[in-house]
Formats: sequence, C-alpha cells, structure tokens
Amino acid sequence: MSVIQAQGTPEQIKKWYDPAKRLAIIGCYAQTELSHGSNVAGLKTVALFDEKTEEFIIHTPDLTAAKWWIGGLGVVSTHAVVQAQLVIANKSYGPHLFIVPIRSPIDHKPLPGITVGDIGPKAYGGFATMDNGFAIFDHVRIPRDNMLMKFAQVTRQGKYVAPVHDKLSYGGMVKLRVDIFADAGLKLAKAATITTRYCTVRRQFGPNLETPVIEYSSVQHRLMPLISIAYGIYITSKDLYGQFEALTKQLEICEAQSLPEVHATSCALKSWGTRRSTDGIEECRKAMGGHGYSIFSGVADMFATFVPSNTYEGDNYVLSQQVARFLLKQLTSQKQVYSTAAYVKEDVKLLPIKSHEQLLDPNVQLALFKARSARLVRQLAQQLQAGLSWSEVSVECWDINFAHAEYLVAHSMIQKAQQAKPTPLGDVLKRLTDLFCLHHLATSATFLATSTVSPLELITIKQAYHQTILSIAKDAIPLTDAFGFSDRQLNSALGRYDGRAYEALWEAVQKNPINHDEAQRAQLTKLVFDILHRRDNLSYIQASKL
Repeated sequence: MSVIQAQGTPEQIKKWYDPAKRLAIIGCYAQTELSHGSNVAGLKTVALFDEKTEEFIIHTPDLTAAKWWIGGLGVVSTHAVVQAQLVIANKSYGPHLFIVPIRSPIDHKPLPGITVGDIGPKAYGGFATMDNGFAIFDHVRIPRDNMLMKFAQVTRQGKYVAPVHDKLSYGGMVKLRVDIFADAGLKLAKAATITTRYCTVRRQFGPNLETPVIEYSSVQHRLMPLISIAYGIYITSKDLYGQFEALTKQLEICEAQSLPEVHATSCALKSWGTRRSTDGIEECRKAMGGHGYSIFSGVADMFATFVPSNTYEGDNYVLSQQVARFLLKQLTSQKQVYSTAAYVKEDVKLLPIKSHEQLLDPNVQLALFKARSARLVRQLAQQLQAGLSWSEVSVECWDINFAHAEYLVAHSMIQKAQQAKPTPLGDVLKRLTDLFCLHHLATSATFLATSTVSPLELITIKQAYHQTILSIAKDAIPLTDAFGFSDRQLNSALGRYDGRAYEALWEAVQKNPINHDEAQRAQLTKLVFDILHRRDNLSYIQASKL
C-alpha cells in the first residue's frame, strides 16, 4: 500500500489503495527473483508494451526470473505490485512497477498464465505465519494504466515519458528502510525489557539469599549498552521520519533536492540498526541462560522473525557501499555538501583525553565520532586513488557505514538530551547518551585504527565506560519499563511486569498438548514401546527389575 501511495497517480491511488485499505483486495510487493535480489537493475521479469491493445505483457523469461520470497504471495494475495523491466519497441527502460492481478477475488484461484505458490519453511522457524511465495508469469496481459505512473509514464502511443529525476522512484524504498530502522529499535527494546526483568528476578550463587543476576558485572556489560542503543534508535528514527516527511513534500512536486541525503541516511541506519538489533536480541537470549532458549521467553522467536531484516529491502553490505559512495562524493564535491555529511570536509581538532569529564562533554563526543568517520572516508579515497576497485574495499565500506550511522545516532541523542536538559528527563537521556558513546568508543577498533583515540586514552575511556554502566544499571528496570510495553505485546513468560517469571513459565508449559492430550500421548507411548520392547527387551526388563 505504501508503494502505491508513493508511486501511484491520484487516480491509481483511488483505484487500488482504497480497495486494499478495506481488504477488498490483498496485495504484496514482488521485486526479488530466484536469481536476483539486491541488483534491481538485473531483474529479468519483463513488461512488454503492446501498442495495438494498449496493454503490458508481463512475462517470466526463464526459471531464474521467477518472483521469489514475496511476502503474502504464497497463499493470501490477490494482487501484486511487480517490479519488471519496461520494454517498448525492443528498447528497455529499466525496472518499473506494475499492478498485476494474481488470484481471483471471487474464488481465489490463480488467474490464467500465472503459476503461484509458497516457498516453504524459513530459517530458525521464523515467519512461520508469513506465506512467502513464488510466481511465474506466462505472457500475462494487464491494462496500460496498471503501470504506476506518478513519475514515469507510457502514453497510449507507446512514448516513454521519463521522470524529472531518475531516482524519484526511490521514495518508496526509503520509506521501507525508515520503517525497518524504527522497528529495529522496537524489537531491541522489547528484548532488553524482557531480559532486564528476568535477570532481576533470577538469582544465582552468593551466600544465603542468592544474588540477582542483574547485579553481576558481566550481565550489566551485556545489557546496559543494548538499552542505550534501543533508545538511540528510537530517538534517531523520529528525526529520520522528519527527514522523510520533508522529502515526501519535495517528491509531491517532482523535486528531489534532499533525496541523495535521505537515501544515504536511511541506508546507513537500516544496515547499522538491523545488525545491532539482531546481535542485541541474540545477546539478550544468551543472557537469560537456558530459559532464554525456550520459545516461551519471547526472545528466541523475536530473533528468528527479525534476523532476515539484515537482508530484505537491501542487503546490509550492499547498502554500505551506497553510503560510502555518498560520503566520498561529499568529500570531493566542490559544492555545498549535505548537513549530515558536512563533517567529512571538517578538519576536526582533537585534544588529548585525560579525564572522565572530557569524555562526558557532548562536544568532545561528537568530535570523536566525526573524526573517526571522516578519517575512514579519506582512507577510502586514498585506496581508490591507489587503484583498488570498489569490490576490493567492501569491508572498508562496511566500517564507514557503521561509523557514519553511529555519528548520526550520537548526534540525535545529544540533541535530544540537550533539549530536555532543564528536566529530570534530560539527566537520564544524558546518561544514556554517554553510555552509547562510551560503549562504541571502548569497543570499536576503528577508533584506534584511525588514531582517533590512542591506546593510553582507551584506558581512560574504559574506566569511564564501566562507571557509566553502573550508573545506568541502577535504573535498568524503570528505563525498560519506560518503553511502555504491555505483557501482551512482549508475549513472554519470563518478562512479565509482575515478575512472576517461574510461575508463568510453568503455566505456559502445562498448556503444551503433549502434557494433557491422551490421544497424542498414547501415540507417542506406542513409539517409545516400539523401542523399549523390541526383541526380548521386555523379558530382560522384567527379569532385571529395572
């Protein structure tokens, strides 16, 4: 629906969006193919314009061009927004979007010329309820106005009208990445809430009354930074939505001044946020010990569901190359650069770090994150000038992506903390910001690799980092409660608000059909007897009184 809103004309939005909103039709977005994902330009599905009938012929030229992994296509969808190569008079104009009916809304059977189905189970058992599907089109005809034509058009005479800006269609993809970044913060916040609550209830070791797990330094160092990252993503996502809304207003009048910046920002934050969140969710699961592996923890399923976000809507490593190219272009540009990348041209002056107080200064924090990212971009420029190809510097692009994203998040957190400064909330946000900055200063090798900090300064950084973790740990419960998740939203036996983790886990286990379904138990018992009583085992057991 968001793609139709972003790419459709007012008439097309009325024709397709309104029925979709009332669920008279059910849609999906069909871009990925069996042999192509991130390389959109390489998609093979074609949309050949027939001038005589004013129709597009949607066709899958070979098996590798089958649409694949399409969420909602396997069973549910009646229509698909299909990404296909537009071909007019044997000339290709690149990928464009077409609305293609897939199944009849009346009897839900596949329409003529369409082979459609489900691709099967996914890794870790994730997205079990999502019907990811495939589709093959055999010369399927659709009306000319089924091509989304807000920016590019094809006339009745078969004339192609190019968009004012060749990347105007990126708006829809940007929106999806903004949403994914925000969701990364939501998922990590949920995992951190569940784990913090459980680790407060869980007691292990210690004399007499055992010690709450949350009080152990190793647990605090695993969880507290994740809480700060979750807050960082939440705060930064609000700023990113603001940038996207401004971009949307530009696109509505076919302008795109801020598109390169918002596109690069969304790429950087999506790739960084999904990786940080996925790693963080898994760390939360491990921090809960054995019970974390139970589906009833609520965290294991969260990981399985969110981990593919590292791949869909742009593979993270591919996106990082786009971010690096954008920053490199800003570095070499003679024109005024975009505000989020202006630091690459700055000659940031860094003073020696001698005290904890310096590290808590927002100006020092920003300078460190700016300097690291700018130095990485300059190193990349030198490598390319020395003759290395882009394929040889993909790891460097990944480092640049992370450095740029962490600068953006640090910048947003610092701004938000300063805005709230006169209030108690300002103090809390300041401590969360300090932890975010110190965590990355203490754990990211690129600060050392770029000589942004020295080995001696790293000692001071780690001391300040440990102290800040202790400060945040005291407020871990209120900080996670502040996310505002209900028990229903968390769907976790271990992360209940009332702290009844063990009772809730017991109750959840008792609902397992195997524990009370006599027919199922009898069937499984028979299988066990087939093992226990084979050959002369029954006589042996009786004689041995086992």
